[in-house]
Amino acid sequence: MPQLNFQVPDQLLARIDAAKPDYLDRKGFLCLLLDQALTQALDRPVTLITEGAAEVISKAVTSSSTEEKELKPKTNTRARDAFSRKQLPPGCVPDDLADCIQLLEEFWFVKKGTRSERAWNRLINKLRTFSEKDRLEALQAACNAGWADVYEPKPPLINGKPAQPELKHPAAREFRGGRFVDEPTANPMLENLF
Repeated sequence: MPQLNFQVPDQLLARIDAAKPDYLDRKGFLCLLLDQALTQALDRPVTLITEGAAEVISKAVTSSSTEEKELKPKTNTRARDAFSRKQLPPGCVPDDLADCIQLLEEFWFVKKGTRSERAWNRLINKLRTFSEKDRLEALQAACNAGWADVYEPKPPLINGKPAQPELKHPAAREFRGGRFVDEPTANPMLENLF
């Protein structure tokens, strides 16, 4: 609240003290008088005071009202980031990720952390590196856990250990045309080895 200092002549102060109820202090009584004067009409001075004091109070009232106007907080002139809300802006999902629009919207709604255009671009670039299946799994896991980001899915576990890619025995390779070929032709000799 802005503070306002003004001088009141002794005669006026004596009249104010005489009219003031005991349960109010001077400041409270003056604020009450000013409030009543403002609610009735700003142009009409309070009848309790003399003409000279009316000018002082009317100047105080107009200066305090202009001070209040000047002290109002300025509105933020910077444009708000469209991605800072929980709902994604329409049409922001690129066409190459159209297969997971619903999961992207759900993830953005439940995600923890910062929502911004930069965060959105990082998310889109990361999802583009995943396969379609991995992308859907990653988004689903992130939605379920409420993570701040998506993570590449881990390979499935077999007996508590990560699944290993299928490795072929080196003897199963056939040498044809000066190089090894992974798919041997039907060779009865090799069939007995396995």
